[in-house]
Amino acid sequence: MNNKYDLIDDQVNESFWAYHAGMADGDGCFNTTKKKYPYYQLSLIDKNIIKELADLYEVTITKHKKQKKKHNQRYIVSLCGKNYRHFIQKIYSSLIEKRDVIKKIIEEQDIEIIKKPNYRYDILNVSNNQLAWLAGYFDAEGCISFDHRYDKKSKKYNFRSRISFTSTNLKVLRYAKRVMNRVFNKRNDKHTFRIVPKTVWKDRTFNEAPCWDLVCCQMAKVHLFAKIYQPIIKVKRKIKKMDRLINYGEFCADMKWTFGKINFKKNEDLRQRWLKK
Repeated sequence: MNNKYDLIDDQVNESFWAYHAGMADGDGCFNTTKKKYPYYQLSLIDKNIIKELADLYEVTITKHKKQKKKHNQRYIVSLCGKNYRHFIQKIYSSLIEKRDVIKKIIEEQDIEIIKKPNYRYDILNVSNNQLAWLAGYFDAEGCISFDHRYDKKSKKYNFRSRISFTSTNLKVLRYAKRVMNRVFNKRNDKHTFRIVPKTVWKDRTFNEAPCWDLVCCQMAKVHLFAKIYQPIIKVKRKIKKMDRLINYGEFCADMKWTFGKINFKKNEDLRQRWLKK
């Protein structure tokens, strides 16, 4: 008879664990209790992601006490004991930022890690697990913006789009940049994806660690990212923003408007290919 963890392995695939490795690298917390019992904790305002992990391991969801009424409700899932050991075994091979932390835990607790084959795309040289990891990391630390702003030079309102990943760890941002370049930047333009120092938060009085952003402001690249990752990511508010951007791109092509640097009125071949997607 299969045990609990054999049933879990049958329910989900490797991309699921790679996604949660990206989520763990971003918002996950590996810690120990006062009695030095290790546990993994994930706290988000997006209940569907918390519920997904809680239902899989058959654990309860807890609510974080709100400091102010205007704050969004945060939901917490915690894994400890055998659940914790199984979770570590599954996500370890895809971890980036917190890999060294987990490596120490594995050595101290003698947790067996099975090395998994790395299945790669022949053209992109990027594995399915890397793409899934990026989806999880984007849901945790990524942001997509799509709004209209006033341009003082042209004295007109223009739509602007932007993708950003925020972290205090340059290693993980450089890894994300390599994956993004392989998939979305075939010409290897150095200005497409840039790592820049992040502006200090104005509403926080306490000191913060140095922080960086991995950013892309080219509307066509942001649109392509949205087309690929809209079916993969799980944060609903980010999915809605991607839907708006995708629909606006199709509307511009249909109306023969300019979309970023793409002029659909002058480039009829690109317009026809765009509308067929």
